[in-house]
Amino acid sequence: MHTRRRFLSLSAGTIAAVASGAGLTACSAAQGSPGDIDAGPPQSGGTITLAEPTSPIGWDPHVGTEDLLGLILRPVFDSLVAARTDGTFAPWLATSWTISPDGLNYTFTLRKDVTFTDGTPFDAAAVRANFDHVVAPGTASRYAKSLLGPYVGTTVLDQSTVRITLSRPYSQFLQAVSSTYLGFHSPKALREHPHDLGSGGRYTVTTGAFTFASVTQGQQAVFKRRPDYKWGPGSAKHTGPAYLDGFTVMFVLDDQTRVGAATAGQVDIADQVPASQLPVVRNMGSVRLISRDSPGAPYSYYMNTGKPLFSDVNARKVMLHGVDVDGITKGLFQGQYQPASSVLSPSTRDFADLADQLGYHPDRAESLLAALGYTDTDGAGYRTRNGQRFAVRMPFATANTTDERRAFNTAVQDGLKQIGVDLVLTELDAPTYINRARAGDYDLSALAWGGSDGAVLWNLFYSKNLVPVGGANVAWVADQTLDALLTGAENTTDQDKQRQFYRQAQARVIDQAYVRPAYVAKRGLAVRPEVHGFSFDAAGWPFIYDIWRG
Repeated sequence: MHTRRRFLSLSAGTIAAVASGAGLTACSAAQGSPGDIDAGPPQSGGTITLAEPTSPIGWDPHVGTEDLLGLILRPVFDSLVAARTDGTFAPWLATSWTISPDGLNYTFTLRKDVTFTDGTPFDAAAVRANFDHVVAPGTASRYAKSLLGPYVGTTVLDQSTVRITLSRPYSQFLQAVSSTYLGFHSPKALREHPHDLGSGGRYTVTTGAFTFASVTQGQQAVFKRRPDYKWGPGSAKHTGPAYLDGFTVMFVLDDQTRVGAATAGQVDIADQVPASQLPVVRNMGSVRLISRDSPGAPYSYYMNTGKPLFSDVNARKVMLHGVDVDGITKGLFQGQYQPASSVLSPSTRDFADLADQLGYHPDRAESLLAALGYTDTDGAGYRTRNGQRFAVRMPFATANTTDERRAFNTAVQDGLKQIGVDLVLTELDAPTYINRARAGDYDLSALAWGGSDGAVLWNLFYSKNLVPVGGANVAWVADQTLDALLTGAENTTDQDKQRQFYRQAQARVIDQAYVRPAYVAKRGLAVRPEVHGFSFDAAGWPFIYDIWRG
């Protein structure tokens, strides 16, 4: 299964997507903890509350980019197909599909009984309207547009048959159309309220198992069950109406408050338990800890090669070798997280261990600074050239920066100061940060990107996938050698060949020092014993559709 996924936070570059996880690679509950027993057959009724550490900026998956947006809206927006955790695909709104021998045409046969909540039918015309809406310039789609890749157009063959044409073979197309971000709005809503779809409310008309009840921006979002829903994904344990009457997502930025709310029974699930609390939660009797390694690209520092400071590979290598990120990881997270040893995390298919190229070598970093002309030192101890510091600007957004990342960034700042590098951390509100990110007005961007395999590298490093056009190339890399490797992987379905391309791509990224990998996090959730049927879907998100309360 291929996934090209999302930024985990605004400090990771909200424009191209925020937030985490893709294919499930490890999931375990603490043995003997509440809820680890057979609860019997699922029951309908009741609600649950999920506490999250960040909040989406908008509510239209065709435009938004955050990982959290995909998680929350997965039960609201249906897809053509459903991705299974084993990498295969199951029917959903499409009952079957065929792929032309040249890989340029995908023909889908659609269910005939699906309706939007406004009563209009879901049909081939709705597929065309939505995909054309995603790629239309006026939509200003970022992540969803990139998922469609080499999209040419959609042809309505009849009411329940649709053909999607691509300009070149695209091995990730089925994965793309299984995502929340290519879910379906009512064509009527697209026509009548194209600029209101992100508000979250009555203008959001979908085919999903849940609908919006209310949104209080930055505080909570409430969803209610659609009682006539009967076309759940083939990857689910059932296909009728959801078991829950509804669910609420509360946005609780403070880690201790969020986890404490779960242990006290004020919320049912607290997402993203911080590393410092994982051992404590693991041994609690009031909740069970469900955790998994986070596949994809680990939290890393991407150097903006489009700016003068990091246009020189030797300047980038100062960052590669000048700070002890392994030591920071071990000290800050006390063994709960592991240092990153590549552009991808070890739980990601196609991972290549490049730890030998990522060592902490302060003497080498200082020699590089001197070779670059930073031979003087100012009164504060920073290296200077012609009176100017080696100063690295790193803006980040308040609302979507977790406490863990804030602490890590500060530790990196302190580490770089030891070799005379000035890391300038600037905290911004979301709109200001977005404008700066789109303009490339930064030297360093810190992010993690979820994904099950090396396909995440396409969005992160392909030269055309820049932030202003919806990509995740926050390093503004323009490397023909790297482009050729990534294109080779995109155009073949042979997994052995893909793995070879992706491993070579990782080596190229580190050789050219486009990024300094930092740490590999775990995603931990504190789950109340009343919550049953909990599982992760293929995107690595809690699968709310199958959850029930007992």
